[in-house]
Amino acid sequence: MIVTNSLTGGGAERSMNLFANELTSRGWPISLVPINSGDGDLIQPQCELFPIERKWRGSGVDTLKSLFRFNKVIWKWKPDLLILNCDLPEMFGALVLTRARCIVVEHSSIPWIKRIFVGKLIRYILKLRGARFVAVSSHFSIWPGSKKADAILQNTLAPSHQAPLAVGVSDSVKRLIYVGRLSPEKKPSLILKVSQSTHLPVAIIGDGILRGELESQARLLDLEINFLGHIREPWTQIMSGDLLVVPSELEGDGLVVIEAMKANLPLLVSDIPDFRRFNFPEKHYCKSP
Repeated sequence: MIVTNSLTGGGAERSMNLFANELTSRGWPISLVPINSGDGDLIQPQCELFPIERKWRGSGVDTLKSLFRFNKVIWKWKPDLLILNCDLPEMFGALVLTRARCIVVEHSSIPWIKRIFVGKLIRYILKLRGARFVAVSSHFSIWPGSKKADAILQNTLAPSHQAPLAVGVSDSVKRLIYVGRLSPEKKPSLILKVSQSTHLPVAIIGDGILRGELESQARLLDLEINFLGHIREPWTQIMSGDLLVVPSELEGDGLVVIEAMKANLPLLVSDIPDFRRFNFPEKHYCKSP
């Protein structure tokens, strides 16, 4: 049983949809449990699906009700193995009443960044239950501490549903692109500063807790920012003259960067260790807006 935050929203969610479909095609009995309610993904799971329908950013009561529903799914399906992806699934996996073995998938260099004490407690419980810890990239160690992962299992790229983009032919930048969650560690506000200084329009593809704040800033600064929201296949929106800007302070396996390279899209990234592993030419790394 694979447990994720939601059906869609980021690289971790899509990679698990792909993983579930691959194992299903090989005849494995697989189920997928998205905890939060939300839209479907471009990659639709072909296995048994048990949505918990927790309200995103809901109350503690909502979370307790969702945990009870999760336990009912566990009792009904009786999994031998739980694969836990990201903070919320880890918490549910630690608190569920089951003897199933657990595998925790490290998707970030600094997990539980907003709830460090809770994260340490949850991981302590999981370790007591004999959980194994794997990572999606070789540059991750297992938090807290610096323990080596039991295995490195890289995320899968989604199959392309379009022809390769011929976006590298433009000799000038016409528009800036941001793709990803609008959350603090992704630093999306930096692209507004770049737009302000370059007078270039921006297309922001993605959603998250910072969207309202970013929209207010864009109006206040009178910037040409188009908030497109979550799009299942963001690379269909790319045009010649677009430049992807990835200003993250922290990153997982850099799936957006990998998909951008696959789409032949020019890009600039923040100068952080998570991106240095790609070994780009220096002109692609940025220390400031």
